[in-house]
Amino acid sequence: MSEERIETWCVIPMVRNSAPKAKHRATLWGHFRAEIYEAIGGVSGPTSVMIEPAAHVMEGYEPVPGGWRNPKTGREETDLSRKYTMIVERSRVDALRSVLERAANSFDQEEILFLVQGADRSVKRDPTKGFLKGDPAGG
Repeated sequence: MSEERIETWCVIPMVRNSAPKAKHRATLWGHFRAEIYEAIGGVSGPTSVMIEPAAHVMEGYEPVPGGWRNPKTGREETDLSRKYTMIVERSRVDALRSVLERAANSFDQEEILFLVQGADRSVKRDPTKGFLKGDPAGG
C-alpha cells in the first residue's frame, strides 16, 4: 500500500518585501515550480492534474488578497499572493519545506505562510538556507 498523502498549502506574495516593492521576475516563478516538482514529484496548474501517485499541485493564478501586521512598524500591510495547494506524501513534507525556505530568500519575503493539515509550519527568511536554483541573487 502506498504512503498516506496529505494536503499542504502556501502563499507567495506577488511583490518583493523590500523597497521598491517590485513584482517578481517570471523566471523566478518557473524556478519555484521546478523545485517543487523535484522535491515532491509533481506540479501542475492552473487546474489539478495527477502527475504521479506521490503528489500533485493545484496552482491558482488568480491573486489571493491578504494582510498582516508588520512587526517592525506595527502597521497593517496588505498584499496579493499566489496560493499553491499541494497533495504530498507525508515523508516529503520536509523536502517541500526546504524549497519554501529557499523561496523565502529568493522571493524576498520575511515569512512564507505554509500549512500542513491545518498546522502552521511557516518559514522565515534565513539566507543561510540558500536560494532557489537559477536565482541570480543566490550566486
